[in-house]
Amino acid sequence: MINEIKLLAQEFFEKLGINTDPIEVINVDNSNTIYNIIVKTTESGLIIWQNWKNLDSIQNILKIMLWNKVWEKIKIHIEVNDYIKTKDDRLFDFIKTKIELVKKTKKDFCLPFYSAYERKKIHWFISDMNNTSIYTKSIWEWKERRLHICLQGKKLELDIDWDDI
Repeated sequence: MINEIKLLAQEFFEKLGINTDPIEVINVDNSNTIYNIIVKTTESGLIIWQNWKNLDSIQNILKIMLWNKVWEKIKIHIEVNDYIKTKDDRLFDFIKTKIELVKKTKKDFCLPFYSAYERKKIHWFISDMNNTSIYTKSIWEWKERRLHICLQGKKLELDIDWDDI
């Protein structure tokens, strides 16, 4: 599977006219359903574009092309010049400051809106810290879904009117 993904991605970027170093593919999980495609290029702006617009589209197109080729549902994440790693590092630094704020003020903190994937990363990050005094909780539905950083043993306070129910 890794070789098929690598060849398809390399051919895809060549046909787009984007020069890349040899593409690397890493299997993220043992079930062979999630793969990272690592791309090194001087033309990263063309792949990423503004607010990940091209990157998201390229990931979706490659996922569909792979589905048509191997007939297996897989998830792919494209890492261009360590862009996502750098973005994640900034996100986790921000989360660390909010964890310290929650500990200091002893009040839960509601984070800004994040995608489902980013919320999952934050849940994992805080879980991996093995800090028994802090936990995360997602509240609301769909696009309104927000992540809260909470103190253990303290219930999350919500302001709900009967009109909202």
